[in-house]
Amino acid sequence: MLFSMKTSTAIAYLAAAGCARGHMFLATPIRFDQVPQVTSGPLLADGSNFPCQAGSSGQYTPKQINNYPLGSQQMIAFIGQAVHGGGSGQALLTYDTAPRPDSVFKVLKSFEGGFVAKGQTGNMGDSASAPDPYTYTFDVPKDIPAGNATVAITWFNKIGNRETYMMCAPIMLTGTGGDKANYDALPDMFTANIGKGCGTQDNADLIFPDPGQFVERNNGATTAFSTATGTGCKTGSGGARPAGSSGGSGGSGASAGSSSAGGSFVTSAAQQPPPASTSAVPGFSGSYSVTAAGGGSAAATTTAPPLPPATTTAVSGNSGSGTGSSSGGVMSGACSSEGEFNCIDGTRFQQCGSGMWSVAMPVAPGTKCTVGRGPSLNVVPAKLRFRGLRFGA
Repeated sequence: MLFSMKTSTAIAYLAAAGCARGHMFLATPIRFDQVPQVTSGPLLADGSNFPCQAGSSGQYTPKQINNYPLGSQQMIAFIGQAVHGGGSGQALLTYDTAPRPDSVFKVLKSFEGGFVAKGQTGNMGDSASAPDPYTYTFDVPKDIPAGNATVAITWFNKIGNRETYMMCAPIMLTGTGGDKANYDALPDMFTANIGKGCGTQDNADLIFPDPGQFVERNNGATTAFSTATGTGCKTGSGGARPAGSSGGSGGSGASAGSSSAGGSFVTSAAQQPPPASTSAVPGFSGSYSVTAAGGGSAAATTTAPPLPPATTTAVSGNSGSGTGSSSGGVMSGACSSEGEFNCIDGTRFQQCGSGMWSVAMPVAPGTKCTVGRGPSLNVVPAKLRFRGLRFGA
């Protein structure tokens, strides 16, 4: 699914170099509701709101829990157009359900270049509500403990002020749990630009000192890559995989290579898997529980203080179901056509993924989708009216 966004390179570069209003919001997985409120901006330069924009005293309130079967592949998606030339990022995991500055985050996958957008020299536009057409995947290890956890996504922008973006999401790891030693063996997260004597370089994609076993390098070998600088930067062992192991899951047609940071990497293909299923948690306080469903893993229930049965929250105005017709209503619950799209009312869409319908997401401003369900999403320019005259398609 691609959106046509014609912005000159010069304007985009200048926009990225300045202070963009929109930045990027994490759309998938579903992030925490927090106090203080999560913004699309970077972590503070002094690191006082690290991690997850919550710092040492912020409050976490999940509105939905993302169901992650052990061994499954999950998606990362964003909303916004202020991509700052892309950059590098990491998918991280901690078993703390209200992360604090001393929480241990481990690396699930590193993205070097082309994150949160590929092949960009600046921003893609100035809309804070347009879906980012670039999505990414990471694998959930199959040999780590099941239970309550938090996924964090970090992003180190390529162009503009030296910043670190970080948003976090509540998850339930389901399935037959493994040994915690497997989790402990994963590399620690990389931190920079938060007042600890380590910074990233402008106009270059960051290479992580210890990227872990799964590394996705985008934008090709000719793009400028660099390491972080400063006395506070950590060095790592590289996290190389044993000979003969795969470097990750870049989709069909991925080609493996050898990363200068020590880990094997893949170049991602265009095809992306659907988002994880989510579970609503009304009146959340403390721990949470969910019963696993789908994803190819054995069902398992993690117990905690009693909560209502796990469900998928329906969007207001829902007139559809997992087995409904192509009437354009919001679909909820289970679905059987993996990857199928549903255009709800021309302004919102959702997708069937991991056996469940996703939440509704907006199409790009100035566009509309053709109402109904199908294997692809038909997005066209919206018709505009002004003083009785018709513009657009």
